[in-house]
Amino acid sequence: MSTQTSSKYQLLPHCGTHASDLIIVATCDGASSTGQVGNEVARKLTKAFPDKVRMCCLSAVGAGSKTHVEIFKKAKAVIAINGCQLMCASNVLRQRGIEPTYEVVVAKEGVNKLPSLDFSDEDVSRIADKIVKDFITRFYA
Repeated sequence: MSTQTSSKYQLLPHCGTHASDLIIVATCDGASSTGQVGNEVARKLTKAFPDKVRMCCLSAVGAGSKTHVEIFKKAKAVIAINGCQLMCASNVLRQRGIEPTYEVVVAKEGVNKLPSLDFSDEDVSRIADKIVKDFITRFYA
């Protein structure tokens, strides 16, 4: 399994084919600052660790896509990045019988939930670094 690079895009391992080799990430993408931070953290982790971490479509899981539910169930591990205390990412997974291996709530990490699509790159880096330190590096140790 390896990533490829086209002239324009970093191509990722297909999550359906390689799920058992990957940490699969489900993230909030809500229309708030915390949701946008969560989504950007998932993107950052996927791009930084393309052969180990892969975000996958949480909306498809919520909609009952058997393919996507199976991807999460076959995953080496599952990270749930929740925007706020509603914990939508974790709850959607649990409703489909998927227990997150690691969970984080962006709003509990010092990010104010605002009705905005704007976010701080510093918040994204800080939370991504926390997930790497607390889970990803330990998981692969």
